[in-house]
Formats: sequence, C-alpha cells, structure tokens
Amino acid sequence: MGNRTSPYLMVVFLAHRGSDEFPVEIGMQTTGQAALDGLVEAKFIEPATAQQTYALGNPRKGANLPLDAALAASGVQNGDRIPVIAIQAGAGSAS
Repeated sequence: MGNRTSPYLMVVFLAHRGSDEFPVEIGMQTTGQAALDGLVEAKFIEPATAQQTYALGNPRKGANLPLDAALAASGVQNGDRIPVIAIQAGAGSAS
C-alpha cells in the first residue's frame, strides 16, 4: 500500500488541574468543540457550566485554538500535547 497520510492525529490532552493526560487519536476534521465534547464523554473533564467553560491551548502559539475549526486545520500536529484550559465566568472582573 505504500506510505499514506493517516486520517488521524495522535494527540495528548493535558488536564486543567493536576497532571492527568488523555492520549487519543482524533480525526483530521475533529473541531475543538468536538474534542471537548469527547473529553466530557470520557469523563476527563466536567461538563461546562455557566460558571466555567473550557478552551484548548495552542501548543505552538500563545493563543487558544478555535473551537469551531478542525484542529488539524488550526495547526495541531501528530504528537502535540494540548492543554485544556478552564475559564471561570467573571474572572478578572471587578466586584
């Protein structure tokens, strides 16, 4: 069959607290939101709430990955370690 490009990427999601890791194969079209949904289904993270949502850190840039775009199209590569970032509602706002 020769060398073919795999339709999957092997990545590791990193817990927003603690040192837990979740290695997984994702499809090339998997969006950030679909990845987060899968992490909730696997009980790696709690479901998002009005008080806490999640973002995925870009392993190469100081920004978050877009949740509505395919991770591969956003620059995620095979072997990447992607931090799951918890975002608290109202964080940083003055009382």
